[in-house]
Amino acid sequence: MKIGINAAHLNETPTGIGVFTREVSEALLRQHKDIEIFTSLPPASFPDGQVSKVPEIIQGSTAFLQNLCRFLYLNLVLPGKGNKDKIDLLYCPMLEFPYAPMSRLVVTVHDLHPLLFPAQFGHSARYFKLSLRLLKKAASRVTVVSHFVKKELLNATDLEEDKIDVIPNGYDKTLFRPQALSAKQAFMERYSLKGNYILFVGNLFPYKNVRTLTEAFLRVKDRLDHELVIVGRKDLGGETLPLDDRILYMDYVPYHDLPGFYSYADLLVHPSLAEGFGFTPLEAMACGTPVLSSNRASLPEVVGEAGILFDPLDGASLGSLMVDVLGNKTLLRELGDKGTRQAEKFSWDRTASGLMKTFEKAMED
Repeated sequence: MKIGINAAHLNETPTGIGVFTREVSEALLRQHKDIEIFTSLPPASFPDGQVSKVPEIIQGSTAFLQNLCRFLYLNLVLPGKGNKDKIDLLYCPMLEFPYAPMSRLVVTVHDLHPLLFPAQFGHSARYFKLSLRLLKKAASRVTVVSHFVKKELLNATDLEEDKIDVIPNGYDKTLFRPQALSAKQAFMERYSLKGNYILFVGNLFPYKNVRTLTEAFLRVKDRLDHELVIVGRKDLGGETLPLDDRILYMDYVPYHDLPGFYSYADLLVHPSLAEGFGFTPLEAMACGTPVLSSNRASLPEVVGEAGILFDPLDGASLGSLMVDVLGNKTLLRELGDKGTRQAEKFSWDRTASGLMKTFEKAMED
């Protein structure tokens, strides 16, 4: 079986789906050597002979032109290229696929956010809706990253339940782990972090609910000796967040620096209203960081009993919860220990093994 991977969307500043694509591609290559990846930014482990370069203009972006060019590439160029290279199965790590695929097709659906929050996704929401409508006809099988997304997908489409496989995400175990205390001072100075801090990591779309977190923090900041550090791409935001000398907005930071932000934080707070999986709590737990997480969507599946779940619409309670948890050193240690154990349940190799089983089912259908 020769597998093709559609990674045309990979760009220089990957967020959740970009990280997923890169990591799962490398994990698949460790388990199955006959793979060709279609991308302008191949993962480091792929030999040149297994990379089919695509134009850089079709990398993932919020720009309409780049998204249009990627749509044309997927539907006009990729099918012919796949036939020429004798691809048996095309894997699409997100809901972007050729509407008339050249071979067996497996697609991963990470969430249904463009359906739930169309105003935040602009033109891409209409593209997403069309792709979702054509998914049953085009795809041999579909994978999702949580049981929550499977339930959402069944409610939104006429896909057959036995055609959907739940395969949780993983994380980079070599990168996301507790960082050395000896490196803390240099890291803090590099990012102008003054002392103790509470952390949020993620894009700034309104559904991430960062406003509730900032308002909760402002209500209780006089009872804390912490800053609130927000690491997230401002260009993906849709609202003006409050300014305060105790709130630090970092914008996008290099992926390899995230373990430092997690490890040196006293607490991660993840107040999202909608999440297909939840990379941020998982990465934080892997770094030994205590986690407070929203009780919505898929987040309880990821956090389990290792973090404290809260109602993301109750800002007053969230502020009090942060004060109480940060004031209880024993609880912080317990949460850190539980988190590292919970994180061990996830890995990219397990994700890739699940995908390989799905690919085999697709070839048998």
